[in-house]
Amino acid sequence: MQAVQIQNDTISMNFNRWTLDEYYLFLKTKKLPEFQLAYDWRSDTYRISCSARFAHILGVQAATEDHGWLPLSEYLLDYQRFIVSQALRVKRYAIWSYTGSGKTPMYLEWARQVSHRTGGKVLLIVPLNIIRQTIDMARRFYGDEMAIEQIETRESLKAWCTDGKPTTGIVNPEKFIPRKEQPEVISEIRHCAGVVLDEASLLKAGGGKIKWALIKSCRGIEYKLACTATPAPNDTMEYASQGSFLEKLRDEGEILWTFFKRDRDGNWKVKQHAEAAFYRFMAGWSIYLNDPKNYGFQDHLKDLPDPLIEEYRIEMTAEQRSFVLNGDDRSKRAQLFIDRTKLTMPRRIELSEVAKGFVYSKEGTTKIPSLKPAFVADLVRRDVIHHELQVLVWTIFDEESSIIAEQLQNETFTVETLTGKTKEADRLEIIERFRSGKTDVLISKASLLGFGLNFQMCGSMVYSGFSDSFEQHYQSIRRAVRYGQTKQVKVHIPYIPELEGVVWDNVKAKQEKFLQGIAMQEAAYIEAMKGVLNV
Repeated sequence: MQAVQIQNDTISMNFNRWTLDEYYLFLKTKKLPEFQLAYDWRSDTYRISCSARFAHILGVQAATEDHGWLPLSEYLLDYQRFIVSQALRVKRYAIWSYTGSGKTPMYLEWARQVSHRTGGKVLLIVPLNIIRQTIDMARRFYGDEMAIEQIETRESLKAWCTDGKPTTGIVNPEKFIPRKEQPEVISEIRHCAGVVLDEASLLKAGGGKIKWALIKSCRGIEYKLACTATPAPNDTMEYASQGSFLEKLRDEGEILWTFFKRDRDGNWKVKQHAEAAFYRFMAGWSIYLNDPKNYGFQDHLKDLPDPLIEEYRIEMTAEQRSFVLNGDDRSKRAQLFIDRTKLTMPRRIELSEVAKGFVYSKEGTTKIPSLKPAFVADLVRRDVIHHELQVLVWTIFDEESSIIAEQLQNETFTVETLTGKTKEADRLEIIERFRSGKTDVLISKASLLGFGLNFQMCGSMVYSGFSDSFEQHYQSIRRAVRYGQTKQVKVHIPYIPELEGVVWDNVKAKQEKFLQGIAMQEAAYIEAMKGVLNV
């Protein structure tokens, strides 16, 4: 009897002689996400059965119809065509490319190709905030050819996966979070021919419920694509988690102990002698692209105007100075105020609050007079009224957002605020009104809107608040400064040096290191990919 038998939708494998070939086949079965095991004592035979959709894991060809690839869509730029072709060839692939490089057009084309070739379903897993944007983009590029069905609940996701129709669905990753007694794994996902995970950096959360639910639920799917902006160099969890999702690693520790070591500060760094091997390994299933022209493609960004970044130093009020120097612990506050190197994170946060005109406490919120909110409001008025620009005001505290909204409440232009407390449905409508130009000013946090959204209609950003994260700052600017932007985006940074200077100096200090690291990593990828590039 043959070791592998395919009948209808089931693959069966018999193991009784345990030849070398049978043993190698048995090792492959260990990668199956689900299977049934039976033992016949009369013939001393073990039988493992699984769905025929897992044939690719076993290295056998199921009796499925292969429709081949379609011609790549004409709207793709040269580097996008190359990346999509690579991703389709490799089947499980990661696209790490700069903000505004067109990851959405690339994964939409990839999904279209996979659906056509396999005749199966493709699931797009994207943040809730950008679902409508993604559907609109698919409609613009493909018309009725690629209708995307939005999936609203976990139960409807299960039903969609198993209805047998070759459609494309879209869902936000929160639907994978198990509630109460729900199982962690949604096994029905494995009926899909392909799955796309956008903003895949969410997998970095080491013990996150979403992370493991996604990795385990999507295990065994033949075509998988992970998309996110370029990770920072030595971002080990980014590599490890996405490698696990794409099933390029046996476990996350494999990549760490093979290619990385800890430095004196406990940070993971690529071993110097292993750098070439590491990037050859990574380039086999991913691409790291910051500037297409460095790969030998056309310079599509040459006409993108650089942002106009302006800093404004604002004076402290007497009340702010008094609070800092004469608080509950007078000597400690004075010392921290004078010696900036001793500012702990809680103190930085407190001083940041004071700069915005308030301070949080156990008793509630205490207002502290500040010149900054009015200054921010004046910047907004100038750009909306005199320059006719849509403006994004970035904040970090809800109270800060409320104070600025209050400053702008009697204006003739429209102002909306989006915070973490905003309901999901309302949040989507607020974003859509800003995207469509119905809202002139949107006040929100980079942690909520700083990733994935396309805001090329926005011509001005005012940073009322900012954190120590340069990546978050960079990403939030790139919501508007991206391919397709024709205006020079105004980026305003008003701050009170004595209260916010430490944080702002830290952001600027990280910038050069961050950009140098990205350039180094891109160069290493290009070197590793010389066999397939014309550079």
